[in-house]
Amino acid sequence: MTNFQWPLRNRVVLAMAFAALAVFAAAAQQDGAPRGQGAAPPPAGGAPAARGNFANNFTGTVTVGQTTGTSMSRIRFEAGARTNWHTHTAPQILLIEEGRGRWQEMGDVVKDLPMGQPVLTKPNLLHWHGAAPDQAALQFSVYGGTLEWKQPVTDDEYLGKKK
Repeated sequence: MTNFQWPLRNRVVLAMAFAALAVFAAAAQQDGAPRGQGAAPPPAGGAPAARGNFANNFTGTVTVGQTTGTSMSRIRFEAGARTNWHTHTAPQILLIEEGRGRWQEMGDVVKDLPMGQPVLTKPNLLHWHGAAPDQAALQFSVYGGTLEWKQPVTDDEYLGKKK
């Protein structure tokens, strides 16, 4: 059997994605209470019984941070579908769960995004992402900050044709 090893950047991005998911899941399990405006804070002292079994899921000192300003989405792109050009003020993690995607950062070439290979987009850099021309893609995305939409990606841009 051939031993395959991802480049360090891909392993770091994947670890970050799973860490973000673990934090989201842990926060959601904390006490089952709704979060956001008007939600009551956890009881003083944070007694484990008052917070469900949350405290029993960790060993050592753990602080679960707020996920305010963080968004997650799961989008199915049919073959050839894609986002408009856009920017995020914070990095974005993209992961194709099914199929094959593609993406491009402004000034770079169009890149294939195979299933299971995470990508970290740079903050404030114009980019787009979507499905491959011949195959649909189910994409999971985690990002923070704000999102600013720009112009549609032309067919020539999508296909990587030079002007």
